[in-house]
Amino acid sequence: MFKRVFFFLLIAVLYGCGKGSDTPETPVTIERFDRELMDVKSEEELKKLLEENRAVSDLLFGASPADTTFTGDVFHMIQHADARKLYEQVGETLGDLKPIELSFARAFDEIRKLYPDFKPPRIAAGFSGLRNDLVVTDSLVVISLESFIGPGALYRPDQPEYMLRRFAPEYIVPNVIRFLSNSYNKVNFSPDSFTADMIFFGKSLEFSRAVLPHVEDSLIIGYTNREMQSAYEYQDVIWAHIIDRELLNSGNPAVNAKYFGERPYVAEIGPDCPARIGQWLGWRIVELYRMNNPEVSLQELMKNEDAGAILRGSKYRGQKDK
Repeated sequence: MFKRVFFFLLIAVLYGCGKGSDTPETPVTIERFDRELMDVKSEEELKKLLEENRAVSDLLFGASPADTTFTGDVFHMIQHADARKLYEQVGETLGDLKPIELSFARAFDEIRKLYPDFKPPRIAAGFSGLRNDLVVTDSLVVISLESFIGPGALYRPDQPEYMLRRFAPEYIVPNVIRFLSNSYNKVNFSPDSFTADMIFFGKSLEFSRAVLPHVEDSLIIGYTNREMQSAYEYQDVIWAHIIDRELLNSGNPAVNAKYFGERPYVAEIGPDCPARIGQWLGWRIVELYRMNNPEVSLQELMKNEDAGAILRGSKYRGQKDK
């Protein structure tokens, strides 16, 4: 199942280019809006730039350039000495973004093999002074680069430590791909339930793994190596908890959030149970479903709205691989 040995070349992991040498067929160029932004010399020049790039600036800043207070705040931010130092780190850490472009291109090639009508989104790099991090739509992706410098950054996003580690270069592409999978991921949420949530996340993760063969499973789900190992080794205990608490049909958002949402760990199960364990279980179930039903293509799986049927077809009972 999930790889349980995670020793790999750092460069391959950081930029998702560890396997394969073929040149991708889908060209990807990340627009360097960040460079234009950091080069402006006046508020008037800034306003003109924002107006000419409304789609990007609206996602990056969430405000209109017609608002003089807003443009003044942005101009002050990009001129501030601390912001300039942070932006220097962007260049030192992320460079020309070519490895990230290559990782996107490989992923888009794989999506096109599955869905020939797929139209890759525009991708733009920005700098928001940590006001934003990553915004993804079907047609446009905006990456606030300073949020993904990693642990060596002078300043980092205001997030708890268990989430902060995922604000690093290696998580950019997997995060975008997981969002793009939503266009193909059909699940009947009427009524909403724990099972439906599991299968939705499981299909999203399985789709991502299929189109990101050059990226480790741990990066796709955002787990540490230890969390990956704990989830796999203790899955029988975790599944027994789910069954004992009769959670599979739970439609209580507050209860379900404890198993799918962000937190240090799932306290209801124990300190060794990683947060978002419901997502991992969904992935495990979907993987076993595919193993037990090899005639079902990934496209057919993604179209299957019946979460209960996928769970039953997986024959999952908390077991490890034989």
